[in-house]
Amino acid sequence: MGAMLAAMILLTSPSLGQDKSVKPGINDSFRNPNIQEWVTKFEGESREVFAQRLKVVSACEIPSGSIIADVGAGTGLYTRLFAEAVGAKGTVFAVDIAPKFLEQIATSAKTLKLDHIRTVLGTDTTTQLAANSVDTVFVCDTYHHFEFPQRMLASIHAALKPGGRLIVIDFKRIPGTSADWVLGHVRAGQDVVEREITDAGFRKVNDIKELLKENYFVIFQKPAAIPPTTTPMPATPMPIIPPEKQAYPIIRKVGGVVMLPGAVEPPVKGAKMVIDITADGPADEVHKGLKRAALVLNLYGAAGLKASDVTISVVFHGKATRCVLTDAAYATRTNQKTNPNLPVIRDLQAVGVEILVCGQALNYSGIEAADVTSTVKTAHAAVLVIVNRQQQGFAYVPVH
Repeated sequence: MGAMLAAMILLTSPSLGQDKSVKPGINDSFRNPNIQEWVTKFEGESREVFAQRLKVVSACEIPSGSIIADVGAGTGLYTRLFAEAVGAKGTVFAVDIAPKFLEQIATSAKTLKLDHIRTVLGTDTTTQLAANSVDTVFVCDTYHHFEFPQRMLASIHAALKPGGRLIVIDFKRIPGTSADWVLGHVRAGQDVVEREITDAGFRKVNDIKELLKENYFVIFQKPAAIPPTTTPMPATPMPIIPPEKQAYPIIRKVGGVVMLPGAVEPPVKGAKMVIDITADGPADEVHKGLKRAALVLNLYGAAGLKASDVTISVVFHGKATRCVLTDAAYATRTNQKTNPNLPVIRDLQAVGVEILVCGQALNYSGIEAADVTSTVKTAHAAVLVIVNRQQQGFAYVPVH
């Protein structure tokens, strides 16, 4: 309920599919709302979604103990109802763009002792929910407030667990039938909204027609797994997004990414990986193994996660050992005046990436300890790093 905050994510490039608002200014009245005024508007019997609120919650079939996000929570009407539905073992995230709405929800939750309600300040382009964190996303009379629907849908898709549901209730927009206010305020009808949502990777699973008259009530699902390939490949390949238009939310200039709405397997909070780098590479370029580490971090950033949500260890050995040399030592072994890998190593270390070099490889290559840049740790052997990290639950990622 209310208007979902729409704005600013880390990424504003056209590679996300949408960089212009489809309805500029529609959320202006929610930036600094008068709470009592909106309680009167949202929680009055003349409003259909309030009058039918208990039937709506029942039709949503929210399991006890589940996790639901009320996106565009407004005054918290449905947030509180869902908190009762999921029970104390569940969680309800109230997501909105207006801090005042969230303060109101937090206060009422405390008064009602609904300790499993969590408030989340969203933006015009993201829910700010963690990837794979919720079972259901509920959007009531809010979809038409999405200024950047493609980007918001990508955020919702990422936040849902595989098989999770997106429930959308919004005003019917039918020329000649709907009120003038709806025709002027709501940008698109149900057919357009459904097409936008299915284009974002969801499939429609239910259309509840008998409950509401002024609003449609549709349920979508994020696929639980990659469906079998039954549709023909497109006649033309996907356009290549050049590096200058890619997104670099955590590591700048290296490891750029593009958002792919509807793609499966988003970043997962808490992942751990050890990147084993042995391959040689051009002396005048950043090594592809470092680019791989940067890419992983930028994928996390693009999904609204932090660098601390993934743990990465990088170990150099073999011909890749020279990547950790000081500028002076690098110059004596190549025709380059500086080591292009060092700035990226420093940027990775600054966000918590562990960088190591194999001590045995240094010996085999005739590299003195003083020739290794001071921030890189020397391990007894790369093989021990790999074995130790795998014992600690790290995934093995070779760059050979």
